[in-house]
Amino acid sequence: MTADPWLLPLADAAAACYADGGVPWFQNPAKTCHVFKSIVAGHPCYAFEGTSSFREWMIDFMALEVPWFAHPEAGPVHLGFWLDIQDAVAAIAADLTGIGWPSYLVTGHSKGAGESVLACLQLSMLGHPPLATRSYEPPTVGTALLTDCLAGWKADVGWTKTCNATGADIVTQVPDWPEWVHQGVETRLQVPDAYGIAEKHQMPAVRAAVQALAGVGVDVP
Repeated sequence: MTADPWLLPLADAAAACYADGGVPWFQNPAKTCHVFKSIVAGHPCYAFEGTSSFREWMIDFMALEVPWFAHPEAGPVHLGFWLDIQDAVAAIAADLTGIGWPSYLVTGHSKGAGESVLACLQLSMLGHPPLATRSYEPPTVGTALLTDCLAGWKADVGWTKTCNATGADIVTQVPDWPEWVHQGVETRLQVPDAYGIAEKHQMPAVRAAVQALAGVGVDVP
C-alpha cells in the first residue's frame, strides 16, 4: 500500500484529461499544450494532458533527440517541453494570483508529465511551489541540476514507472543519456505481463496500478 497521499487523487486528475468530451481549461495557440483544471482535496489542480495528436507525437519524438534549453538555474532542460509550457504557466499564475495564491497541485501524464515537472520548476521560481506535483510515466526532462533546483525550493515531486515481465515503460527511459534523470520520488507500478509497450504506458493501466497499490477497488483498463 502506498504511503503517498497524492498518488491516487492526482492519478484521477491526470486520467480525467482523457475523458470523452473533456474541454481543456487552457490550450496554447499552437494547440500542443492542454491543461485541465479541477479541485482535488480542496485545492486547485492543473493537469497537463499527454499526447493526443500527430503534432504532439512529433514533440514526443523530439524527446529522443533532446534539443535543450540552458536554464540559468536548473541547467539543461527539454527545449520542446519548455517552450510548450510557457503560455500555460502564465495562465496558471494569473489564475492563482486572482484567488490569492492558495495551495495548489500540478500533475500530468506522458508528455504532460514531463511538462508538469518543468511547470513545477517555473511556478516554484515565481515563489509559489505547488503543494505537490505527480508525474505519471514521464520522459526525463533535465539533469541533476534540475533535481537540485527543485529540492532547493522544497518542491514535493514524484513520478511513476509501470513495469511487467518485459521491462519498464519505455517512455520513462528516454532520453537514455546517463546525465538525464528523473526528479522526485519514484513509484514503481506493476501491470499485467500481457500489456505491450503502448498499453502499459496508457493512463488506464497506470491508474489501475495506482488503485491496486492504494488498496482500493480497481477499474479494469
